[in-house]
Amino acid sequence: MTALRRWQLSAYLLLNFGFFFFDTAMGLFDVATYGYFTRQHVAPALFALDFVMVSVPMLAGGWLAHLLNRRFGVRAVIGLGYAIATAGFLTLYLSGWYRVPACLLLVALLLGIVFSAILPALSRFIRDVFGAGRGAVLALKLDAIFMAVGMVAGVGFGTVWFEREGLGVFFPLATACFALAGTVHVTTLFFPGVLRDYAGPETPGRWVATLAAMRSAETKWRSLMLQPSLNLVIVPLMVGLPAFAARRHYGALPVIGLVAAPIVVLAGRRCGMLAGRLVVPEVVLRLMVGRRGAAVWPMAGFLLLYVLAFLTRRLELVFMLVVCAHVLSNVVAGAVFYGVQTEFPAGETAAASALQTQLATAVWVVAAALATLVMVVLPPAFTIGLAAIGLVIAALLLHGHGIGGFQSPAVGPIAKRQS
Repeated sequence: MTALRRWQLSAYLLLNFGFFFFDTAMGLFDVATYGYFTRQHVAPALFALDFVMVSVPMLAGGWLAHLLNRRFGVRAVIGLGYAIATAGFLTLYLSGWYRVPACLLLVALLLGIVFSAILPALSRFIRDVFGAGRGAVLALKLDAIFMAVGMVAGVGFGTVWFEREGLGVFFPLATACFALAGTVHVTTLFFPGVLRDYAGPETPGRWVATLAAMRSAETKWRSLMLQPSLNLVIVPLMVGLPAFAARRHYGALPVIGLVAAPIVVLAGRRCGMLAGRLVVPEVVLRLMVGRRGAAVWPMAGFLLLYVLAFLTRRLELVFMLVVCAHVLSNVVAGAVFYGVQTEFPAGETAAASALQTQLATAVWVVAAALATLVMVVLPPAFTIGLAAIGLVIAALLLHGHGIGGFQSPAVGPIAKRQS
């Protein structure tokens, strides 16, 4: 093993150590939000509006962050993103503004800043370390262990402390977690051989040309469109079920005690995310990317399991159904990562990841906004209908009508269209 390879592997392990703190803070935020909403008996639409507020800055800031990465370097941009988020959480806590309900929307904006700064660059770093194919599968499973376990830890720890301390406990803990994650991540990026040739599209307008080029490369097109298609199905249900659970009286197990039902739904979601990415074999990921319509079946299974979760009156069954549903959804989400890492040349991984993230986030915002409107005028269970419509649209998007055949990963459509 060369010295450069040892540096890269050490950087990757340290990077995931930082993500443990990052995702612990994310779990804490979800618990704080759901717990607060439940205690205050807020309108169901606010569960969906929270999704919108997290996603809008990712959509608006994603292009800007990508341009800044090219201009100033990923170390400076990622460091600035973490500094803004950490300072924002600390200010909210020390000033006492966290007691104002609207502060949760400001927290969502801060989280969006961090997300949009780091995701494309880190996708390229993983490609440098692990390569494509089986390397992408290994990276997917390792990421799931660190990131999803961090989220599960945040949910569990946050649930215990939220019951005792209330909303305010999130802010000092999140400040510490983001400060630690930022320090670790920025330090990691100074290791030799890390993101040495990061690159991506220079202007958002060229991403339109990139999408046009994808239509002559079926597997590349599907790699970009799997997550947006999945979001059409999962987002309405992910906001509808917690809002529904907050108002429903369940025959809960004694061990659950006073924990809010939406937090139990959240815990099921995180556990399903962890399990789905760990158990899926490469052949299934390749099938999701390579065969038309293959990804529609786990999406349909997700919809069915959530319908059952709406119908059951026992909270432990809701938890189990949500876990199983998110195992299926994360098979598709894993195929997104696999496709981007495997179907695009190494020099285009960051650009493809940035484009895929922006497409997925745009659909996320639209789906959450529609769910918000539905829950303003109708009960949360009607989000099932919205998800069913999303499944039909997803099937049409992924069918590949009018798309050309397969294209070798060595061919770089992004570079070709933008040279």
